[in-house]
Amino acid sequence: MEKEYRPLQERVTLVTGAGGGIGQKICQEFAQLGSHVYMCDIANTQEIADQIYAEVGGIRPTPIQCDLSKKEEIMNMMDQIHKEGHGVDILINNAAIKGPAGKQSFPEMEFEGFKLTIAIDLSAAVHLTLLALPHMREQKWGRILFTAAPLSSSGIPAPYLAGKAGFVGLSKHLASKYKEDHIKTFALALRHTETPMIRRVIASKGIDVDEGLRKMHAKSLTGRMTNPAEIAKLFAYFAVTENPDITGVSLLSDGGITYLR
Repeated sequence: MEKEYRPLQERVTLVTGAGGGIGQKICQEFAQLGSHVYMCDIANTQEIADQIYAEVGGIRPTPIQCDLSKKEEIMNMMDQIHKEGHGVDILINNAAIKGPAGKQSFPEMEFEGFKLTIAIDLSAAVHLTLLALPHMREQKWGRILFTAAPLSSSGIPAPYLAGKAGFVGLSKHLASKYKEDHIKTFALALRHTETPMIRRVIASKGIDVDEGLRKMHAKSLTGRMTNPAEIAKLFAYFAVTENPDITGVSLLSDGGITYLR
């Protein structure tokens, strides 16, 4: 019988935004590869964790409720992981909110709403990275992965764009600074991925969701948007590869829309 491929056995993965469409698929993919996955979300992800375990087996994922806008909750989450005898080997900074209710562009945008978005979409990821790095450096191995945003403003709320676009530069900086520690980074800039969030955004604009999705699919060179399972496979590739030169990479996933405009 062929041995099951689980290259991330004995590795611990922390996924933020684990309850979202992309987060769920990332958790499932990394659990399939043998990792002990900690599922961080502001909502309870126990049901999702149970479903993943039933489907892929291995180590049961551990759900952790955490409000990433609150420093003390981040600290408590990392303390829990360490107390259970683990450090974070693979940090996947995926959590995001699209921005505050109401106006999300200049000059009407409210500054307090902007700060809250940055706190979750960018600052929390920086805080988690700072907390995860000592373990990664000690063992001379680590992965820090980001769901980013493209350097394009078309249709993307200003607070979300400011936070997520920052990961492109941050990924390159970390890759350069910690290459000798074998800590690798990857940023995937997402645009027009078929997720529950996209459906909510379409509905919030008063547009029929099915018609809105049809038009977004049509904009892609492939005739359809990228889906969360495909995103998860990309993250898995960059987590598993041991090629020392594959780090600090930023990719754009949008079906060619940005460059066709």
